[in-house]
Amino acid sequence: MSIWRDPDRWPLASQGRLALWRKLATKKGREQSGSILVEGVRLVSEALITGQTIETVLVMDNAQGIEAAGRVGQKCPRWNGPVTRVCARDFERLTDTVHAAGIAAVVRWQNRDLAMNRPDGSKMGRLLICDHVADPGNLGTLIRTAAGLGIDAVILTQGTVEVTNPKVVRGSAGAVFRIRIYSHVATAAAVAWCRERGIAIFVADAHQGELPAASTPGPLWALVIGGETIPLDPAWQTADARRLRLPLVAGVESLNAAIAGAILMDRLCRVSGT
Repeated sequence: MSIWRDPDRWPLASQGRLALWRKLATKKGREQSGSILVEGVRLVSEALITGQTIETVLVMDNAQGIEAAGRVGQKCPRWNGPVTRVCARDFERLTDTVHAAGIAAVVRWQNRDLAMNRPDGSKMGRLLICDHVADPGNLGTLIRTAAGLGIDAVILTQGTVEVTNPKVVRGSAGAVFRIRIYSHVATAAAVAWCRERGIAIFVADAHQGELPAASTPGPLWALVIGGETIPLDPAWQTADARRLRLPLVAGVESLNAAIAGAILMDRLCRVSGT
């Protein structure tokens, strides 16, 4: 029988394990454990569907939790890993959402090394580089857009919010599980990596640069998006990077990082024919 149809097989979480899972709400706790906690039917389903290593699925021990587990079971009927019951009060203490979703999962997370980027021989021709993007919602949206447009990988430079931040994971709608992400990369290392591979670098600029329609990126390119209040790393100034801007009407100074990045990624994909 499927694990989803047999709640009696779900053990109740011990206080010791609950204490460990509560630590996943902090950056230090996630780094020390190598795990993240995702909440909600969509995120849990994405983690299961994409084959992430799941320590356990957590189900709130009430009707809401049973219903949420049933919905995940419909999406992932063949998954038969561990499921743990958590009483409603303890479940609410595990997450930072206002209203508990009834289901969560403890997922193993391992940071990728940019220097070991192609162990499977797959291509790395179209990149999104986020430099000092501090807002987790913006980063989550950028990752979601990159995955949706078929971008090959996302590089996060030092100073960008961590990809395992719960708001980033929620903002990505689970796309963090569908695209390669390289975190804590020094800007100089990212520049050198692109140069060695002949990848053209484009930097989004609110005020100057060429329009996407006039650019000729070729099949290998990287788009650099910065934060809205923090200047880009000076290394991009000496990276032979080309500036890109959007044709905004007079009086509109700029768009936020997530929207500008989404538009520029789409237009680069179009003009490069990739």
